[in-house]
Amino acid sequence: MKLDLKELIKTTKTLKLLYVEDDEKARESTLRLLDNFFVDVEVAVDGLDAIDKLSNVNFDLIISDINMPVLNGLDMLEKIRANNNETPVIFLSAHNEVKYFTQAIKLGVEYFILKPIEQKQFIDSISKVIKIINLKKQNKHYKNFLEDEIVAQTKELEYKLHYDNLTSLLNRYSFFEDIDYVSKPLVFLFDINKFKMINEVYGSDTGTFVLKEFANFLSELTTDVSYKVYRLSVDEFAIVCEYDQKKPNFYKEFVDRFFTKLHNFSIDIDHDTISLDVTIGVSKFRDTYATAEIALEYAKRNNINYAVYSQEIDKRTESTEILKRKKMIKKAISQNRVVPVYQAIVDISQNIVKHEILMRIQKENSDELISPYFFLDAALKTSLYDKLSSIMILKALEVLQTSDTTLSINFAYSDIKNTSFIEQIELYMQKYENVGKRAVFEITEDENIKNYDDIKNFIKKFQQYGVKIAIDDFGTGFSNFEHILEIEPNYIKIDGSLIKNIDNDARSFTLVQAIVKFSHKLGIKVIAEFVHSEIIFNMLKELGVDEYQGYYFSEPKATISE
Repeated sequence: MKLDLKELIKTTKTLKLLYVEDDEKARESTLRLLDNFFVDVEVAVDGLDAIDKLSNVNFDLIISDINMPVLNGLDMLEKIRANNNETPVIFLSAHNEVKYFTQAIKLGVEYFILKPIEQKQFIDSISKVIKIINLKKQNKHYKNFLEDEIVAQTKELEYKLHYDNLTSLLNRYSFFEDIDYVSKPLVFLFDINKFKMINEVYGSDTGTFVLKEFANFLSELTTDVSYKVYRLSVDEFAIVCEYDQKKPNFYKEFVDRFFTKLHNFSIDIDHDTISLDVTIGVSKFRDTYATAEIALEYAKRNNINYAVYSQEIDKRTESTEILKRKKMIKKAISQNRVVPVYQAIVDISQNIVKHEILMRIQKENSDELISPYFFLDAALKTSLYDKLSSIMILKALEVLQTSDTTLSINFAYSDIKNTSFIEQIELYMQKYENVGKRAVFEITEDENIKNYDDIKNFIKKFQQYGVKIAIDDFGTGFSNFEHILEIEPNYIKIDGSLIKNIDNDARSFTLVQAIVKFSHKLGIKVIAEFVHSEIIFNMLKELGVDEYQGYYFSEPKATISE
């Protein structure tokens, strides 16, 4: 029976209290609370000080912090009990960790009060301890009673530590504890698809019932004692067993059996029937949870029932590499190591008519240049490409201002959509009148182009400054001749994938031939890139290609070729 507050204070004022706290501010704050209940309070500033005071004085109750320097609360309590001192102890703790509490209970702590101390919690705990103290005074069998209480509390805490309260399955803590003791674990990770929708449509009570029924379903599926079933989170479950190398396809047999039984599994709710859609990730690797989770996510992305982990579907290494390259790109940008190189474009007589400006990153403390092959993909995936592109475009404009060369400059759709950047370029054109007349803007054919009016407006804006327009990478996948009719470019650059194999790929030859004829009928010049041999050069001349670019004529160089 709980003591009322007046009766409680009447009792506590008769007790001698030892209060142990190393933190001065916490000590002062707590003492103000204790003074409302206790008259006789002695303070110890750490565990050793408390041991010393206990050797000279008998206390009715000890209230102590757990985390203290020199001698913490657990070690202090261990020494107190070693001296056969059975004084009741209440621990103050900022940690709410069952494993931590279990250790303290085994040492004989009566109750815990969580920091910051709430008066109601404090009163409840003191009431319970006073009850124990009264029982101790009244009952010579108090010790046996206390031991029984400790055993019961320990059992309860152990259960809560290892089992899920809702489904009575083993929980996440048990999963990670058990997995270390399985020599070759095979893990099946189950996720109930769109479980949130079940909660939203039928209510949380129905959602709870569904989880319990699915837990029973898994338990019945795994009556063999070699299996263990766990609930890891709201709608995520796991089954663990030993992987048998003699039965490498065992996991497939189990998954097939699961889905066969799941097909016939349903839950009746208020004249309605709920069927579950489940996705599974499977792994037999040592890092089983992480790898099973990767397999599960892969299965979800690809809309398949299950996936088995393999390095081919693991993107963690790729992600790490992308982050590493992102760091390298950002550092190169900050240190002005994004530099241009120039590749010559020639006519049918191999005379240089212009250059394309291309991007490189200069290695730190070196003259060596890094090809976009090693950083462009990372730049695109980390939103750094636009910054790199703008740097290169501005460098190209500076070259055009200070030389008589003609430059082809690459523009992505994202550059064109960047209105403030486009305005900056236009101001440059207005300031330096001759720059536009020697510029060719190469617009990359891009499946991300949502509105070709953006392209047409961009072209119209810069054609008034004498800029010529080329459509780059033409002839692959999403190319559209109708758009070419609308845009009316000066040049079409045939995609290099068609050019490099034209000598032994009849389809490439036919496509290039069609593009050349189509372009010339519209008065558009054709440029072929990736020309890497004399044979290909001669074939392209026969087809009537107007200009050429590739390693057969010149590789990209740090300076403009004469």
